[in-house]
Amino acid sequence: MPDAAVGFGRRLAGVAIDWLLCLIIASAFLRAPGFDPSTAGLLERSLWAGNDLGTVAVWAVQHLVLVATLGTTIGHRIVGLRVVRADGSTVVGLVPAAIRTVLAALILPAILTDREGAGYHDALARTRLIRVRRGAL
Repeated sequence: MPDAAVGFGRRLAGVAIDWLLCLIIASAFLRAPGFDPSTAGLLERSLWAGNDLGTVAVWAVQHLVLVATLGTTIGHRIVGLRVVRADGSTVVGLVPAAIRTVLAALILPAILTDREGAGYHDALARTRLIRVRRGAL
């Protein structure tokens, strides 16, 4: 049975992993205007060469598609988290995933939490983030 208590550290680690992957994708395919790879080091070319809005778009698309279909992003999966509907269904669906994605992109609803530690983006999307395996975070 999944454990419903999800700490801030675990949530932050999942988002950080997802964001890192999106930085890499945007740097590879959505270069920032004026970026000169010949003057940049490997780290700059790999992580900071991408267009800022392109990085956000990559994050939003991956979050929407993966949460709607699988209930978990790559970062969530690595740290042992899953998004479910508030009624307990493991199939989140497109509309709740879209609401959750838009609100999470605004950051503030995701940072603000209720007494149980759930983000307001989950409350408004009628979803919740659960722990599916125990770990150190």
